[in-house]
Order: sequence, then C-alpha cells, then structure tokens
Amino acid sequence: MTRSTLGEIEHLILLAVLRLGHEAYGAAIIGEIEERTGRDVSHAAVYIALQRLEAKKYVVSRDARGLTDRGGRAKSIFTVTSVGKARLRDSAAALFTMWDGLDPALRGESGQ
Repeated sequence: MTRSTLGEIEHLILLAVLRLGHEAYGAAIIGEIEERTGRDVSHAAVYIALQRLEAKKYVVSRDARGLTDRGGRAKSIFTVTSVGKARLRDSAAALFTMWDGLDPALRGESGQ
C-alpha cells in the first residue's frame, strides 16, 4: 500500500482544521496558521492544498449558509475525516521517531 506524504502546508492545514472545529473555513484556517506559526501563508497555497486534501479524502467540506456581510455567498466549512486523522497520526509518529535522540545534536552537544 502506497502512502502519500503530507507536506508542511498540508500538516498545518489539517491541524488548523482540527483546532477550529465548526469554524474551519478558508480565512479562519489561514488566520489560525499565521497566528500559531508567526508567518504569512499564501492564500492560494492554502486553497489549493485544501482541494488536494479533499481529493485525498483527508478532509470533507460542506457549504455553510451565506452571511449578509458576504453578500449571501456560502462559505465552505472543512472537517478532517477519519482517514485524515489516521494520516496525521502516522505522519506524527514518523516525525517523532526521526526526532528521537537528536536533542543533544540540535543543541550542538555532539560531534554530528
């Protein structure tokens, strides 16, 4: 079984969607990532990644009722699927395994 690797932006988006719950729409996801990471993210990159995550079945979207401040346009609310959560867990486990034991090397305490 071939697994696709999650890129950094995909990780950040999936985690933001989980944190935001029922408020996980495009602008809120971007805001959550920017607030928590302290860096700007490309709006286009986030929306393209959301489409890619939906195609992989890692997220699903539903249209929420449009608000008057949006001219009645609906916004898409995203939810991480069980497949997406499993993929995040697998990815985190792989990263933690790679990080294990590197604290001294990162502090410059070893010859690596």
